[in-house]
Amino acid sequence: MKTLSIIAVSAVAATLSFNVMADTKVKKSIILNQSLNKDNATVAVGQDNLANTGSINFKDSKVKKSIVLNQSLNKGNATVAVGQDNMANTGSVTFRDSKVKKSIVLNQSLNKGNATVAVGYKNTASTGSVTFE
Repeated sequence: MKTLSIIAVSAVAATLSFNVMADTKVKKSIILNQSLNKDNATVAVGQDNLANTGSINFKDSKVKKSIVLNQSLNKGNATVAVGQDNMANTGSVTFRDSKVKKSIVLNQSLNKGNATVAVGYKNTASTGSVTFE
């Protein structure tokens, strides 16, 4: 059994994920994440952090005329975000404080036996979903 542990303070903890951060502009692009994740532990501790396993995340970004595709198989993973204003995602596509125009978003994920946890103020936890917040 392989275990990958990542601990981050005010940063991004990701296992085979794709993250777009900080006022990024994505235009006429194809973003593809294909991943197989088994028995991983991904942890973010602190404020304004991301903990992701097999996910695609956009924060404070502009996405226009793009294709976003996430295909992931996630089994027995623990994805945890502890603190304030954090996100914990397993097999998900998440847009936080982002603008999306004329784009296609597709999430195909198979999730079994995962623990996705966000503990604290203004936190979000999602498994196998597409989230706009």
